[in-house]
Amino acid sequence: MAICSSYFAESPKRVGITATSHKAILNALKAVHEACTSRHIAARLVKVGGDSDEPLLQAGHIQRIEADAAAAELASGGVVVGGTAWVFVRPELAKSLDYLFVDEAGQFCLANVVGVGLATENLLLVGDQMQLSQPIQGSHPGESGQSGLEYLLNGRQTIPPEFGVFLNVTRRLHPEVCRFISDAVYEGRLEAHPSTSRRRILPVPGAKHVKRGTGLLYVPVEHVGNTQCSDEEVEVIAAIVGELLSTQFEDDGQRRRLRLQDDILFVAPYNMQVQRLKKRLGPSARVGSVDRFQGQEAPVVIVSMCCSSLEDAPRGAEFLLHRNRLNVAISRAKCLAIVVGSPRIMMTRCQTVEQMRLVNLYCRIGEYTEELATRTSVATK
Repeated sequence: MAICSSYFAESPKRVGITATSHKAILNALKAVHEACTSRHIAARLVKVGGDSDEPLLQAGHIQRIEADAAAAELASGGVVVGGTAWVFVRPELAKSLDYLFVDEAGQFCLANVVGVGLATENLLLVGDQMQLSQPIQGSHPGESGQSGLEYLLNGRQTIPPEFGVFLNVTRRLHPEVCRFISDAVYEGRLEAHPSTSRRRILPVPGAKHVKRGTGLLYVPVEHVGNTQCSDEEVEVIAAIVGELLSTQFEDDGQRRRLRLQDDILFVAPYNMQVQRLKKRLGPSARVGSVDRFQGQEAPVVIVSMCCSSLEDAPRGAEFLLHRNRLNVAISRAKCLAIVVGSPRIMMTRCQTVEQMRLVNLYCRIGEYTEELATRTSVATK
């Protein structure tokens, strides 16, 4: 929306869009095209490099050019140009843009932000630093290994008003999922759009595990000595799936049977557990690590914690209970997030204040499940 209004001001603007991948850039250009089309506005959209099999490129709605032609396109007047950092750091593009949007700025490294910033008068960072950052290759001194958004916010969970705009409404998370994520990760500032309250799973009466259809559900599984996989959790998850496939998904009054391939994501922190779940659940199940599913969503997400205790966890609490990783995993859920894990993780003897914070977050999952169960029980009396 901001791009369209900038582009179609009295004097057309030269606007750039960049991100860490061609796919993300095309998604942003697609959104600009749809916004402009809905307002019956003609826009000149250009994509630099990348594959040419995108339907909007083939239909001519977005023009594809090579990097050598970018300067000429920008010199010809109002245009929206999408390209990677390698495009906008070119010397001939210095000060060529009125605005440059950095999408997924929580993954866009600081050095690249500095580099592309030379191409524009106004730099706008758009993203969420409380999700996963881009994997770091090598060692970076000081704060230079941070993303541009991490560096700007300097440890803050949300952006203060004097720094920028916090987009505080989610159209994915059901209010009961949103409340946990908001309080645990976003300082209580995130709200669910009213439309999200019209989604739910309709549990089968008498179900052993899936007793509610919205919010957060913690399923404790006792096991000992497991590090990167847990057969005990795999079997419980298989039982949960059996219950879920007997339920219906309701969205704005429309109901249908819940489907394995389309409606459930399975997330595990370690590849060994990913493989065990794939083998047990079959090829139709969407199973992967948190990194794989960032940006995706489904009515139900099931998270397998794998480890019997933090003492058994490779890379410790700092990896297994990392706030951003749990945030991404749980916030893929449109209706119901189910966390399957060992209760012994809650009984860890912490060595640092940071470990205490991480374990506390895991404990809050169990507490919030109990809170929702109590509220449901009271409401049905």
